[in-house]
Amino acid sequence: MLTQTLIIHVIRTSKLPFLQSRASLPVIGISILIMAVGVGLPFTAVGTYLGFSPLPGLYWPLLLATLACYLLLTQGVKMWLLRRRWI
Repeated sequence: MLTQTLIIHVIRTSKLPFLQSRASLPVIGISILIMAVGVGLPFTAVGTYLGFSPLPGLYWPLLLATLACYLLLTQGVKMWLLRRRWI
């Protein structure tokens, strides 16, 4: 859920997301809300009812590294495609 939400920010502009081009406040707000629900759900009664369980602490640094690599790779492919005028 986190990667899908963040990728929206990468592909919505030809510039660098978050640095050269920022989304509107509603888009940023809903992105934060979606990610907070995705991360927080396993820690709630609803998450327990659905059979979710909190992930171990080692998961979070690995997730951040994976997110960073995925965003960088997507940005790189986007720039490559833009240079070749494919998009």
